[in-house]
Amino acid sequence: MQKFCWLVMRCALVCCLLGAAALQAETTEPDVPQINLATNISSAFSADAGASYEHNLQPHLHCIFKRMQRDYAVQVMPWRRAYQDVKSNRIDGFFTAIPMRQIDPYAVLSSPLVLENWYWFWRTDTIAPESWREGYKLGSILGSQQETWLAEAGYKVEMSGNNLPQLIKLLQSKRIDVILADREHFLQAAKELKMNAGNFQSRFFRYVPLGVYFNEQFLNQNPGFLLEFNRHINSCSSTHFAVSDFEQLQIKELLGRKVERWKRLPSLEPALLVANKQSAQLSQQQIEELDKKWIRAFAENDFSFSIELINQPLSAELREIKKQAQDMITEVIVTDKRGLNVAISDMTSDYWQGDEPKFARAHGKPANSLIFGDINYDESTKRFQLQLSVPLQTSASFKPLGVMIFGVDVEKVLSQSN
Repeated sequence: MQKFCWLVMRCALVCCLLGAAALQAETTEPDVPQINLATNISSAFSADAGASYEHNLQPHLHCIFKRMQRDYAVQVMPWRRAYQDVKSNRIDGFFTAIPMRQIDPYAVLSSPLVLENWYWFWRTDTIAPESWREGYKLGSILGSQQETWLAEAGYKVEMSGNNLPQLIKLLQSKRIDVILADREHFLQAAKELKMNAGNFQSRFFRYVPLGVYFNEQFLNQNPGFLLEFNRHINSCSSTHFAVSDFEQLQIKELLGRKVERWKRLPSLEPALLVANKQSAQLSQQQIEELDKKWIRAFAENDFSFSIELINQPLSAELREIKKQAQDMITEVIVTDKRGLNVAISDMTSDYWQGDEPKFARAHGKPANSLIFGDINYDESTKRFQLQLSVPLQTSASFKPLGVMIFGVDVEKVLSQSN
């Protein structure tokens, strides 16, 4: 994964070291009250590891609030005090935070600002159980997101450290048995300690979205604020959430052969040959009009335009693929070579995929290509998904026919690959 998460979370430390306990945006609307936020200063690495990272989170927040034309200030405080100050309405929010049951009655978590990838890590001389809950000495960073989550989930933390290198030393010396950490953080810390990461085993645990918890009273006084804040998160971010090369290999190992089999369904090529002949008669304007009609119908829960596509035999075969994949696949779409839907396992929000990366990056590529999209967090289902695209070609002459697109539940796949 393109890692910026730990850099983002630790920029508050830099602010503290520089003597900037409050970081304030440019004044844009003096009559609008300032937004007061808090963060903590826990570090994934060491107390002086922040100097080169001060430009990670602050520009992101600055961009969001500038577009919203709101002033803001940030103060540094321990998480427990931040929780209490939100609960008592002394501050408007705190970041970066994991979802927490105890704060949910008083605050609402924003869409993710960053995404962490948590793994269990243990020594190679330790036999890994199904669960680390009983009989093993856990370690965590004092004041970290992992410590907060472990406490809330009922795990007993035997020993805390000030930073990740300290925890890794405790793990190596057998004073603790296991730690829960972001994978990239762990690898970086091991590298700085000049330790061989191969001395430790790991198992994927979960993706963790980190955002801003905004005070419920503040949101009630500012209707529409959270919706606008969430809308600006992606446009102000310079980095997207993506699976790492390591995780791509795991997904390929688990799904690669299945995908090769699925894209050779006997009914697929005949259906695409017919569809391509039909869409060749359409102008680009006609395609865009059809797409608009589909989008309007989808928004109005009108399936009269799409029911024929959903009910055809090839779409039924795509639903069978989902069933075989045991929830690892969330949807399957087959498009022709212009990006129009030919078959769908589930209702889609649009009819034309031709202007989207999931189609454009795969169409016309070599037959064995497997194109990974970014990770998207679905707030409604609490699932992390990516789109996996493969080019479709004629069996005889290898001419482009279209694209097959799979929605993949990333956590489900990575959990089964361990």
